[in-house]
Amino acid sequence: METILLGIPWIPVLATLLAVRGRAPAAVAASSCGTVVVALLALWAEGRTVAAELPWFPTLGTAYRLQADGLGLLFALLVAGVGVLVALYAGAYLEHEARQPAFFAYLLLFTGAMLGLVLADDLLTLYVFWEATSVASFALIGFHDDRWEARQAAVRALVVTVVGGLAMLAGFVLLAQEAGTFRLSELGPLRDSPRAGWILALVLAGAFTKSAQVPVHFWLPGAMVAPTPVSAYLHSATMVKAGVFLLLRMLPVLGGLEAWRAWVVPTGLVTFVFGAAVAVLQDDLKALLAYGTVSALGLATALVGAGTELGRDAAVLYLLNHAAYKGTLFLLAGAVEHEAGTRRIRELRGLGRRMPATAALAAVAAFSLAALPGSGGFVAKDAVAKALEPSLEPWLWLGAVLSSAFAFRFLQVFLGGPDGVKRHEPLGLWAPALPLAALCVVFGTWRALPEAVMAQLGAMHNVWPELSAAKSVPAVSAALAGAGVGWLGTSVVPRWPALRWNGERVFDAAQAALMRFAERLTAATLTGRLRDYLVVVLGVAVVGAGWPLVGARWPEIRPVAYEAVFVGIGACAVLVTVLSRSLLGAVVALGAVGYTMVFFFMSLRAPDVALTQVLVETVTLVLFLAVVVHLLSPDVPDRHPWAGVDLVASVCVGLVAAALAFQATAGPPTRRLAEFFAENAERAGGANLVNLILVDFRGLDTLGEITVLGIAALGILALARRAV
Repeated sequence: METILLGIPWIPVLATLLAVRGRAPAAVAASSCGTVVVALLALWAEGRTVAAELPWFPTLGTAYRLQADGLGLLFALLVAGVGVLVALYAGAYLEHEARQPAFFAYLLLFTGAMLGLVLADDLLTLYVFWEATSVASFALIGFHDDRWEARQAAVRALVVTVVGGLAMLAGFVLLAQEAGTFRLSELGPLRDSPRAGWILALVLAGAFTKSAQVPVHFWLPGAMVAPTPVSAYLHSATMVKAGVFLLLRMLPVLGGLEAWRAWVVPTGLVTFVFGAAVAVLQDDLKALLAYGTVSALGLATALVGAGTELGRDAAVLYLLNHAAYKGTLFLLAGAVEHEAGTRRIRELRGLGRRMPATAALAAVAAFSLAALPGSGGFVAKDAVAKALEPSLEPWLWLGAVLSSAFAFRFLQVFLGGPDGVKRHEPLGLWAPALPLAALCVVFGTWRALPEAVMAQLGAMHNVWPELSAAKSVPAVSAALAGAGVGWLGTSVVPRWPALRWNGERVFDAAQAALMRFAERLTAATLTGRLRDYLVVVLGVAVVGAGWPLVGARWPEIRPVAYEAVFVGIGACAVLVTVLSRSLLGAVVALGAVGYTMVFFFMSLRAPDVALTQVLVETVTLVLFLAVVVHLLSPDVPDRHPWAGVDLVASVCVGLVAAALAFQATAGPPTRRLAEFFAENAERAGGANLVNLILVDFRGLDTLGEITVLGIAALGILALARRAV
């Protein structure tokens, strides 16, 4: 079983090799997801938590670890099961799409990443799969890359989720440092750590961005430009639930913090009501469902934020029901668009006569969305009401009314219309939604199913509601009130003004401002002038090397008389070099600077080094003079306006270099290396330590320097031949 567990995320990934060949890619995708379902059911039948790992980075204490516990198995079955239906649906929806193999390859990559995410038992493993879902969703959202809207929506989703993921990674690293392990199953409650607040904030950033919580919700409705199979799979059943799944995983670790409830519950409730309210005002079927998904994710987040076992179980039950009814509605919205050519609610009427099977399935899913008795939504909402505190019930009822309102808005497209409309309803566009719609009914009528879910989570309480007037009447009343609000929304939507500023516009404005800044920065820095680049590079070097010197301990300097003379001669030569109006004089003065170093080497009893300095300086001087002689004008050109900047840069570089040299002598010299050279000189076959260091002890350094000089000589030779 351990081997099967380790291979589950890679089954869809390997299936991409078959999908890209273009031979029945929909069948390949559905078969691979079906294989995963069978493997997961085999793990379920084990009746125990199965864990497995492969070495990855043992020095970091991390590995490729997977664990099939109750929560992970439920979400993995959700991912794989819905994946089968979406693959079959996409085969019919994209029947005439030329890039069908690429689409299914992206879809399978996402499926594998999502399976790895929900089964991960290691923080870094979870993060890798987390970001893999973002990258795969980028390709899926921007699948129609010939449209600007698709490309921009893909960028928004990628930037928001990846930035949140990076924050989450930082939180994971801090958490692992505090706990001493990256293994999720070994993490204990984090309460007294001084880093607890930072860890919580960073982890919540990742969860909120992934699950589209206000105010970073805007990427989800914008992603509706993706093909409908993508919206049904990623943005209702799988990817957007990853953030709530992360909160469920972190609940035992961070749920004991006071800030957990203070941040998670209000954020979730605001998102719940906001998403439902905005959904009612939408005129696009997919936009309506997208904001409805935002609302549902907000409620699930608030449930986890309650920090109780009942809240956790209610959140899982609610998410599973949401995947059933919202997945159904997304698939049917795609069928409507495919057949009617539009998703505008105002332009659609009477589709119930033209598409009766679609209308019937939509009614079942909408009733579950409205939480009417006998539906899975009713069971889930009852569990939600039990999990939330009584003081929060007004929020729940407000959200319930608004949810019923946009459910009614969705059903409007099937109502009314003339008789005698010809029926046209491809089987491939409604049949994949049938199992999900059936699940909405089974969840609400067969008690064993929700109880099996609770048993898998290890829950001991009863979540099955009693069908009584005390519970049924309020649910029906909320649904009827929602229908009235939905009918009112039909007349309000055409007159509702578009918001001047929303999340998408703020993101686009920030992106445009960033691009303008980048263009100006590029124009200011990439001038094409070597002097400008040198000033920048040297300036950064001065700041980077000089900052640690501030407040450093300085050694006592006791210069010898003749050393002061040499320094004075060198300084005078430097001044002559800088101030000379003749290139010839500047070159000679520069040579004098080098020759002063010869006296230092001689005073230190290093005649070989002094001789080398004489030779190098002489050759350099001759070459410089040769170049100056061939110049048309040996005079120094007029000083440019930036001469002062050059002077400041040069002085700063010199001062920092001198300070570094002085600081290097602040501590006692380490003599181990010098003693090693002296002790092993005889074994190296020589008596001159300098020569031995160059050609023996550091022979590779010398070889590298010779190689560089050789390459430079070849370049000069090539230029000389071209000039001839």
